[in-house]
Amino acid sequence: MALYADIPGIAMQVSRSIVVASIQVDLDDDVLARFRQDLLDLIHETGSRGAILDVSGLETLDSNELATLRRIMAMTALMGAESVLVGLRPGVVSALIEAGADVDGLRTAISLDVAFALLEPQPETETEMEAEIEPESETWAAPAADLGLEDDVFLEVEPTPEADS
Repeated sequence: MALYADIPGIAMQVSRSIVVASIQVDLDDDVLARFRQDLLDLIHETGSRGAILDVSGLETLDSNELATLRRIMAMTALMGAESVLVGLRPGVVSALIEAGADVDGLRTAISLDVAFALLEPQPETETEMEAEIEPESETWAAPAADLGLEDDVFLEVEPTPEADS
């Protein structure tokens, strides 16, 4: 780690299989490069399924720094860990939008609690579980959507004459 000896690090901890990175230092290319390496290494070592990048400690964030954070988030996704950016201040958001920063598809949250909720595995709903159950009898109706039909189309099947005897 001698390569980054003189570069400030970003505090990171793992909680509930999610890396929480608390970014409290001014960002520059060197800090972001060290952060990228440290974050990816920690995800690899711990098998974390997510990363929360907390930028609430930043007074400023320019569009280039945001673009670098987005690339880091894309890298974590390639490792199988979803990322959420949390804690953007109103003034930072305003400045980024005014500067024309690319925010399309950026996954954000207002607080750490919301970020954790976004990254928690979602339990299957009752409807999803019922859809996985095989029908018990030989006669069952497939939903029209499963057949590639419109919602207002119904499929009626007439019994064959040999079934009556």
